[in-house]
Amino acid sequence: MNQYDCLIAGGGVIGCSIAYRLAKAGLSVAVFDAGKAGVASMAAGGMLGAQNEFEHENPLMDIALVSRDMFTDIRDELIEESGIDIELRKAGLLKVAATTADRPALLDQYEFLSGKDSTVQWLEPDDVPTVEQCMSKDTAGAIYLEKDNQVKAPLLARAFLQAAVNAGVHVYEQEPVHQVLVEQSRVRGVKTTKRVYHSDRFITAAGAWSGEMFADAEFNPPVIPVKGECVSVKLTEAAPVKTVFAVDGCYIVPKRNKEMLIGATSHPGIFDPSVTAGGVRSLLNRAARLLPVLDQGTIERTWSGMRPQTSDGLPIIGAHPAVAGHYICTGHYRNGILLSPVTGVLMEKLLNGCEKTAASLAPFSPSRFLKEESFS
Repeated sequence: MNQYDCLIAGGGVIGCSIAYRLAKAGLSVAVFDAGKAGVASMAAGGMLGAQNEFEHENPLMDIALVSRDMFTDIRDELIEESGIDIELRKAGLLKVAATTADRPALLDQYEFLSGKDSTVQWLEPDDVPTVEQCMSKDTAGAIYLEKDNQVKAPLLARAFLQAAVNAGVHVYEQEPVHQVLVEQSRVRGVKTTKRVYHSDRFITAAGAWSGEMFADAEFNPPVIPVKGECVSVKLTEAAPVKTVFAVDGCYIVPKRNKEMLIGATSHPGIFDPSVTAGGVRSLLNRAARLLPVLDQGTIERTWSGMRPQTSDGLPIIGAHPAVAGHYICTGHYRNGILLSPVTGVLMEKLLNGCEKTAASLAPFSPSRFLKEESFS
């Protein structure tokens, strides 16, 4: 089969969430991935930090909160549709000032968040271990975000992929899109390494690799990879239950088997997947300062992932400014897991002509990167 209602480049959690929603709406859909579908999303820690991520007003926050609050229903839906439990863990998140220098910024964030949600709590250093007993008292305070929960990212990626396949989506692995076929400024299909596929709608959702879709195009949205190294530590006895996120960006995400996922370094513009000794040492030092119990654990594994970041920090979601039928959905940076449920729903509505959805996505439109003289 080479004729579809919609083609999608990118088999990660975003691409598969979109594919699943489109197929459930009755469209025939094909997903193309340069490697194995879902692998890119498996590097994530699985945090649902809809409050943790925001320190001031941001057009993404409302969408992030909606997506976070979808996860209880998404868990149940994906179990039914795929048979996979995404391991939603409702233990909350502690955002911590590791040093006194971090405290003022964290207090400012607390004032912003608590003004919107009365459940947000400020904890003085002595109070932190009363909320998470494994935490050190040697901090400068913390915010407790009881609604910022977590899932197991590899399971979420697999669940969306399997649910999409069960809904009728065709997934083509090891088959990257090499060329978007355009006639008279309208999408007509794509050319992969193996053949040509036809459709009048195409979605670029290839994460950090999305730029490859625009290599020879006049419009090239500013998305770069940000490499993040991670390490996991397995504990045998006392183990934290709450996610811990330091102001300096180090995080510890406890999983059900007492495996602590620790991340992540930040190296913009790098696709090299190797993990450095210096990166692991930095993560372990920062994490153990907050959770001394980590020193008693054993290193299970190390890995890295590529996060897609845009030049203004907001994702790109919307119609291509010059090619009808081409949609772009990328640049979710470290919030791809969090935003995956709502992104699938929004893209399904957008492709089906919902004007309200189009208006709500205006801040994320690809057109915001146009120069005034472009496409005139």
